[in-house]
Amino acid sequence: MLPVFDLVVVGGGAAGFFAAINYAMLHKNAKVLIIEKGTQLLGKVKVSGGGRCNVTHACFDAKELTKFYPRGAKELLGAFHRFQPNDTIEWFKQRGVAIKKEADGRMFPVTDSSQTIIDCFLNESQKYGIKINTQEGLKALFPPKEKKYWEVITTTQSLYAKAVMMTTGSSEQMWKLLAAIGHNIELPVPSLFTFNVADKRISNLPGIAVKKAVVKIEGSKLKEQGALLITHWGFSGPAVLKLSAWGARHLHSVDYKFAIAVNWNYNYDFEAALAYFGEQQKYNAKQKIINHSFPEIPSRLWQSI
Repeated sequence: MLPVFDLVVVGGGAAGFFAAINYAMLHKNAKVLIIEKGTQLLGKVKVSGGGRCNVTHACFDAKELTKFYPRGAKELLGAFHRFQPNDTIEWFKQRGVAIKKEADGRMFPVTDSSQTIIDCFLNESQKYGIKINTQEGLKALFPPKEKKYWEVITTTQSLYAKAVMMTTGSSEQMWKLLAAIGHNIELPVPSLFTFNVADKRISNLPGIAVKKAVVKIEGSKLKEQGALLITHWGFSGPAVLKLSAWGARHLHSVDYKFAIAVNWNYNYDFEAALAYFGEQQKYNAKQKIINHSFPEIPSRLWQSI
């Protein structure tokens, strides 16, 4: 007879551990198994936030929270009404982990160490008797038919499960496996990426940043504002990363070949910029424009423009 588990969680990351712990907490004496294909558990937690673990964000209104997500706001709203950042903070607090807020809204453990979060997950797993197998991948999954259990075939064993939870992230192999048992898979596209821009006007300016830019995708309604950084290959910074996330589907549809327009100081629109230049012409008519940088634009960038 094959072993039977109440829940098998596929994937040993933060989502997998969080799901397994809460299931075991709500179902007394449940047999729970986490299987992880790799050798390391909670690897992304370890490096999150530069090794400090960016646990959550200080936005406590469910509707406002959905606005941080480029897609799926309607589906997320109900979930956030049931569990949101306040609940996350409380969950860790009950387990002795205090969370602090930083000026930009990001929230980290007060220890500033991702190991604090990893230890919390591992300790809770041990507390509830959750079995954890590393170097064990999922090979096949068969839904219940005449039998009342899922049949789970891994790289090391076969077993039964009353329920199976997939927390494998961007694994194409797992998407194919789920499609084979009837799930519709919405194929993902890249998001949160920098822009490769071959433009001689910025080729000698890597490292220069402006705090208040607007970046717009020409021929669309897509635009974002925020800090903009010139890199060796083009543009990065919050304005570009947010734009790539919100415009991910559109940019994929045009094969990532598109034109952008940049307003280097979002406090000025076209008419305000003209008025500024008019003032400069009136009061500094005999001075060279190259020596009078536009407000909040670094002088080297201004000279290139």
